[in-house]
Amino acid sequence: MQLVDIHTDALILHHAVDRQLTDQYALHCHTFYEVFYFIAGEVSYLVEGRRYVPEPHSLLLIAPNVFHGVKIESDIPYERISLHFVPDFLAAEHRAVLLSPFHAARETAGIYYTSEGHGGMFAFFEQLMDARLADPSVRTLSLRVRLEALLSQILMRSLSRKGASGDAAASRTITRLLDYLNAHIAEPITLDELSAKFYVSKHHLNKMFKRATGTTVGHYVIHKRVVMAQNLMLQGQSAGAAAAAVGFRDYSAFYRAFKSITGHAPSDPHAPILLRG
Repeated sequence: MQLVDIHTDALILHHAVDRQLTDQYALHCHTFYEVFYFIAGEVSYLVEGRRYVPEPHSLLLIAPNVFHGVKIESDIPYERISLHFVPDFLAAEHRAVLLSPFHAARETAGIYYTSEGHGGMFAFFEQLMDARLADPSVRTLSLRVRLEALLSQILMRSLSRKGASGDAAASRTITRLLDYLNAHIAEPITLDELSAKFYVSKHHLNKMFKRATGTTVGHYVIHKRVVMAQNLMLQGQSAGAAAAAVGFRDYSAFYRAFKSITGHAPSDPHAPILLRG
């Protein structure tokens, strides 16, 4: 059930409630910055192999190109606010500092804030949601100003936070494997190569990877490449050049993967992606 739904080219916000259990994580990644504000329910988030079980009024920040998903663990209503935005929507002079909390720790794909001291954050989300009611002539400005106010509040909390890690950190091997995949994402990658490099059988490696991340090595690599290619196309590169740059050796394979993951053809990189969270 959507309580509030804001959808523009630069910002997407959903205040929603779900009541149906899910048996797996709805994994995806894309070029948006994301803020999840958890209100109620029993869910877990999986972010690059790190699992988070949120407390009411906790926050999860996710930077672009990070593989993540949510699983609803019970039929208790799952209420949350999910916010996605592109960095260019922020004023250029404020952008770097406001986005710094999303990149606070290289080793942490998602930045999790416990509920302690965050009950007052809902008021900032309310202000942002109320911007949809503004006169059309000032609606975009109102959204931007209120988004920056929300991010400023998160920034202040991040400067004083002691932090919290996921309740089940990825194994050392999976962490090293994820680092390797992200560093070599545009290069040819095979299970044989990974098996030899990490001294793990192909079967066990894929099984261990899926248990930690919720997806297979192959799907992880393809999804990451598609998102990287979309970003390059949005910067002006042709679909063919973008596909080659991120590691696709065959354009038809890129076309199929892009359409399957984004829901549209590479000829329309600006079309919205269905976001779940």
